[in-house]
Amino acid sequence: MEGDRMKTLVASMDGKGPADALHAVAELQKEVSRTEASLVRAARQGGLSWEAIALCLGVSKQAVHRKYGKR
Repeated sequence: MEGDRMKTLVASMDGKGPADALHAVAELQKEVSRTEASLVRAARQGGLSWEAIALCLGVSKQAVHRKYGKR
């Protein structure tokens, strides 16, 4: 599950030096990106419009369509 991986990455930052914490942040960003893409696909397959997805993500309809519309 995506949430478990993200929790593990966040927890791995505790007590780490800046370099290790930055590495964990980079991995967390990748995981968030993969999770977002998966959820957008599921939302589209579930019938949500680009406008509704954009509203959920706090971006414009054009931005979300440009990022995910060709997948």
